[in-house]
Amino acid sequence: MTAMNASLAALFVTIAIAVAGCGDDSTTPTTPTRSSPVTERFESNLVVQGAAWRFVSANGTGTLTAALTTVDQPSAVVNFAIGLRNANGTGCLISHDVVTAAGTAPQLSAQVDAGDYCVKIADTGTLTTPMKFTITITYP
Repeated sequence: MTAMNASLAALFVTIAIAVAGCGDDSTTPTTPTRSSPVTERFESNLVVQGAAWRFVSANGTGTLTAALTTVDQPSAVVNFAIGLRNANGTGCLISHDVVTAAGTAPQLSAQVDAGDYCVKIADTGTLTTPMKFTITITYP
């Protein structure tokens, strides 16, 4: 057998194996379902005169809550808000906001439909150094 014939034979074997692996797969892939409500933590740093936000996607109707749970500057008071993700997806159109310190109970709550929402934290002008924070967000 020549080298060319050996190469062709190897090619045919490879194709035969590949074709044998192809079949009529009648199973439909499933999309994993998410349990509701979802709770997530957002941890970051808030810079002086800055803002930070987190986007979440609600899968249905329900209550979105947000709690500023920890900060590394216990006396800090910040602007805390929830709203809709804007049309270009880069910002937050505020619907509810408060000036608050950290606590264990949610400082913000809103009834929402399925869609894209945001939670925003911003310096009120009182920070003199960056502040670490944790926000807990629950949504449908």
